[in-house]
Amino acid sequence: MRSAWIALALVFATACASSQSPPPSKARRTVLSTIHDDARVGRESSQDVKAQIGVLDDPAIASYVEGIGRKLLRGLARRGFEYQFYVVDMVEPNAFALPGGYIFISRGLLALANDEDELACVIGHEITHAARRHAAAQQALAKRMPPLAMPVARISTLSAYSREMEREADEGGQILCAAAGYDPMGMSTFLTSLGQAERLTRGYSRAPTFFDTHPGAVERAAANAVRAGEIRWKRDPILGDPRVALLRRIDGLALGQRPEAGVFQGDRFVHPTLGFTLRFPSGWRQSNSNRAVGATAPRGDALIFLTADSPAGEPSQVAEAWVAREQQRTRLDVRDSSPLRVSGIDAWRIEASARGASGSVLAELTFIPFRDATWRITGASPSHVASRYQDVMRSTVRSFRPLRDAERRGLFATRLRVVEARAGESIAALRQRSGNVWSDQDTAVYNAVFVDHRFSGGERVKIAKREPYVPAPAATR
Repeated sequence: MRSAWIALALVFATACASSQSPPPSKARRTVLSTIHDDARVGRESSQDVKAQIGVLDDPAIASYVEGIGRKLLRGLARRGFEYQFYVVDMVEPNAFALPGGYIFISRGLLALANDEDELACVIGHEITHAARRHAAAQQALAKRMPPLAMPVARISTLSAYSREMEREADEGGQILCAAAGYDPMGMSTFLTSLGQAERLTRGYSRAPTFFDTHPGAVERAAANAVRAGEIRWKRDPILGDPRVALLRRIDGLALGQRPEAGVFQGDRFVHPTLGFTLRFPSGWRQSNSNRAVGATAPRGDALIFLTADSPAGEPSQVAEAWVAREQQRTRLDVRDSSPLRVSGIDAWRIEASARGASGSVLAELTFIPFRDATWRITGASPSHVASRYQDVMRSTVRSFRPLRDAERRGLFATRLRVVEARAGESIAALRQRSGNVWSDQDTAVYNAVFVDHRFSGGERVKIAKREPYVPAPAATR
């Protein structure tokens, strides 16, 4: 029931971002019957990924990842697709492939990888997913399942097939790496680090369940270590030291929230590039994507989001255009439409409701022209609890204001830096000497050593440094 109302609420929160959007068209066919279908679906889906998550604006890092990918592609017997490689602005360590050869690596994964061998193995793994059309294979399996099969049977079958595809992608990635002169053991060592990072995040080691779509990191790491010992390979001398090769590329990489993409400081969201700030309700679960920033109530029965609705314009006209557009998509009932002022800015508020299978949702939408855009703040909740949240949602709207210069100057960014260890130095001693803001446990995981490790001297070590945020010239206009 909760997910149903949220789906309806998102009509308000993240609906079309431009008043110039065309009316909704007939859904496109997404059956992956041929490689041409893969290419089309991948191309369309990649645009969604770029819009929702965002691609990291770092040409040097992008070129580095693409260079590794191009080298690995030489080992494919048949390419099939025009592969493309992207680094997405995602904090979590992640990598994924879309049909048609669209490969995405997160900046969080770049930070976790400990050498170029590991990064190459991950990229090779994703290339294998695309090359062997695993998305199409899983879609075909789902279609062959009896339509009235019990959900448990369907889930377990699909999960088992996914696990097998992951093992196949691991093997294919290792073979591509070996052919390119990378150590195929990198697949195993990266998965070990990934498992340790998960334990730090979760606070415990989660045993894999029967329905997991991926086998556990420990199981995969062990299997890949055995396979790596059976693969014949020779190091490409041009690569040099694989750890040095990676670290010199990721030195300075942003960790955690990036101020230029907006950051939460407690309950307050600050966006130095766009020049505004607002405060979300205390204790709500926060989110910040490339499309919207917002928060969800602890019980999941209310949400409030901010997004750019259109170019700046007269707010009542922008609001009317939004209503007209959304009434083509859903049964929208406007209850009130009236002007208001927010931080001295003429704005417009609409109260509207929509009804779905889970009942009705009540929303307040406030349209605020600011700089080059009209910003829409949307608060929504099921109608039967809407009065409970009205005051806190309106408080968020009232908190929207221009960012002060002092607030912009007070921002900090956390970046990955590489330092040289001293002989006999412990992680704790290095952390204190270097100003590393990672914990001893994080530092150990991100450098693939034990927390009680003692350095021999001269090793390059990844640390996290908190540094003053320096905005790009365009952000200060």
